[in-house]
Amino acid sequence: MFKKRIGITQKILKHNHYNEFMDCLDIKWAKLLFNLGILPIPLPLISSSSVKDLWKTLKLDGLILSGGNTLADYADNTDKPEDISLERDAFEKALLKMALLTRKPVFGVCRGLQIINIYYNGRLKKIKGHTGTRHPLITEASPYQFNIPKEVNSFHNFAVPRQYLGKGLISFAHDLKDNIEAFYHPKEKVMGIMWHPERNIDLESEKNLIKNTFHKLFWKK
Repeated sequence: MFKKRIGITQKILKHNHYNEFMDCLDIKWAKLLFNLGILPIPLPLISSSSVKDLWKTLKLDGLILSGGNTLADYADNTDKPEDISLERDAFEKALLKMALLTRKPVFGVCRGLQIINIYYNGRLKKIKGHTGTRHPLITEASPYQFNIPKEVNSFHNFAVPRQYLGKGLISFAHDLKDNIEAFYHPKEKVMGIMWHPERNIDLESEKNLIKNTFHKLFWKK
C-alpha cells in the first residue's frame, strides 16, 4: 500500500493542565500523505547525538520538517518560553544533515523552510500580520514544473527576505514584499515552502505539490 516511508518532525507543545511537554502532529498530515501512498513516520524528539542510529533503524526514504515552535536563535521577549525548544532545533539540524549525507529528499514547511535556510547560512527577519491570513504568490522561473497555488495560507512570524536567502538555494515563489515563499537546492534534494499544505488538503494544488515534490523530483533516478 505504501510506496515510501517519510519521517516527519513534530511540534513541541506544553499541556495546559499537566506539567508535560508533548510531541504533536496535525492528523491532516496523515490524510494528505496516505492519499499519495506515503507512510508518515512521526519522529520523537531525541538527542541530536542519537539521530544517526534513529535514521539507520527507521530506514527512511525522506524527511519532512514540519511547522511550529520559534527557532531559539530568533526568539525575543514576545515569545513564550514553551514555544521555544533548543532540543528541537538541534534535533532537526541533525536530521537535515543525515538526510543530505544519505541523499534522501527533504521537504520543509514553514519552520522547516526557516531551519533549512539557516542551515545554508541564511537568515530570518521577524514580521507582523502574517498569522492566520492568506496572500497571493508570485512564481518565478524554474527548470522544474512546480505546481504551486496562486494563493496560500500564512501562519508565520518570520520571513526570508531575498537578501537573506541561504547559500545555494534558489527561490521559485515570493510574496508581494519579495519575501521568499518557496525555494529549492539545485544539487541537493531539498525544497522548502512557507505555507502549510496539510491545512488545505482538499485543494488539488496542495496534493499535486507534494506529489510532484516527492514522486517526480526527489525520487527521480
